[in-house]
Amino acid sequence: MNITSGKNVVVIPARGGSKGIPRKNLRPVAGFPMIYYSINAALNARSISRVIVTTEDEEIALFSERFGAEVIMRPPDLADDVIPLDPVILHAVTEAEEENNEEYHIVVTVQPTSPLIQSFDIDTVVEKIKNDDLDTAQTVVDDRHLCWTVQDGKASPLYNKRVNRQLLPVNYRETGAVIGCTRGQIDTGSRIGKKVGLVEVPQNRSFDIDSFSDLFLCEAMLNRKKIVFTVIGHSAVGLGHAFRAVMLAHELVNYELLFICDEQSDLAINYIREQNYNVLVCPNGCEHLATAVIEQNADMVINDILDTEKAYIESIKQHDIKVVNFEDLGSGAVVSDLVVNALYPDVIKSSHILSGEKYFCVRDEFLYINRRERTDSVQRVLLTFGGVDEGNLTTRVLSSIYDFCHEREIEVVIVLGPGFENKNALESYMSGIKTLRVKVYDKTKRISDLMNSADIAVTSGGRTVLELASLEVPTIVICQNKRETTHSFASSRNGVLNLGYRGDVSREDILSAFDKMVNDNNFRSEMSLRMAALDLTLGKQRVIKKLVSLIK
Repeated sequence: MNITSGKNVVVIPARGGSKGIPRKNLRPVAGFPMIYYSINAALNARSISRVIVTTEDEEIALFSERFGAEVIMRPPDLADDVIPLDPVILHAVTEAEEENNEEYHIVVTVQPTSPLIQSFDIDTVVEKIKNDDLDTAQTVVDDRHLCWTVQDGKASPLYNKRVNRQLLPVNYRETGAVIGCTRGQIDTGSRIGKKVGLVEVPQNRSFDIDSFSDLFLCEAMLNRKKIVFTVIGHSAVGLGHAFRAVMLAHELVNYELLFICDEQSDLAINYIREQNYNVLVCPNGCEHLATAVIEQNADMVINDILDTEKAYIESIKQHDIKVVNFEDLGSGAVVSDLVVNALYPDVIKSSHILSGEKYFCVRDEFLYINRRERTDSVQRVLLTFGGVDEGNLTTRVLSSIYDFCHEREIEVVIVLGPGFENKNALESYMSGIKTLRVKVYDKTKRISDLMNSADIAVTSGGRTVLELASLEVPTIVICQNKRETTHSFASSRNGVLNLGYRGDVSREDILSAFDKMVNDNNFRSEMSLRMAALDLTLGKQRVIKKLVSLIK
């Protein structure tokens, strides 16, 4: 039989009796009888022509038909709980072929007790059989663990060496959720043939409900809402957007999460994947981004892509998706459900736009830290200019203040971001100076410690300013781009000495500001006091509360 074309059928075996959970197949789960989910997944599988429920129970038959499946009533001798599934499936297929006057090529068994299974899993099993010329394909889950057994009353390990789970030999466990086989294989009396393929599914889709605890966990999974983050991060904008999005994702543990980045955002894609989140990459352009978001059937999208367009936001909202934007001064901000502009003043007046530092999301590493006591003298200065440092301010500032620092034995600590592209220029300058009191950190994950240990910091006008303020570190700001000059937080009222746009700042300006900061202890103290008066510890909590309230 040629199995590359023709009709494929799903058979869902659903008995009325269940000892562990009474009436399990009709038990409500997240608003629907359990069997609804397997029927719905099968009906939406592209590779399936017919969906059949085999049961001896009239009530199950009733609901199955209402959910769109056909029903084959099985005889009493196939309804006992000791009867294996193979003859049950054969009976259903044979009856359906006779009733519909058709012959099936691939038969897929889908269990009604696996409500998290997806149409994609069914299609993958069918394609596996067709493409690899198999008798059988089934879903499995990676189940590597350090396992033991008991022999002659003594515990005995089933491994040769204790290693991390990921280093153990691959060990797959059948989920039982989806088993596909050729029609000819069914006639042998077993769905498992000699040529078997495995389709791995993630742990969160491997549920086989057998107990009330399984039921509770599965219902919690089905009730989860989906949040999509759209994030930019490349050499022109840095990595701050990716840092914030990942930080928020860490807090949203009760939701299904997905990140979407355009092809240009290579830095963000790499960083987010390093944090073990799923990233979908789409072509550049708002229209492609909107299409990718809509296709995910999300409940909320969080845009961390700077200014948005009204058309982009409206196209998403047409699909009943809540829209949240960060750092958005575009036309899309007006029609979004929530906008968080912690760095900007109230440019757009509206109750759905949250402006100011009280909504700045400080990372946990800045919250759980013992602040260093400030001294009357400056011993260490920190230079850090974002993930990219597009203007190479690192080298400019270092060359402006190095002689001053060297004469006064002030240590210079430099932190480079993961997208820093000016290493050659920095290394060229440092090769000509005595670098004993200059330390360079590349992509550190302990920047809060380095900030906390600094007496003065020089940075660009982005989120780093607020992180330094949370630690009460007197700060000089040089804005990387014109957009940063609009960040209202970086001002003297908040204890920040802002020199403005880098193109307007000379070496003399940098040295003069640095000289004042070092030599005027009263000035530094006043800056720290203004920072201490700010409330920056609850911003993330406020934002998360707003997000959760909106998605509910």
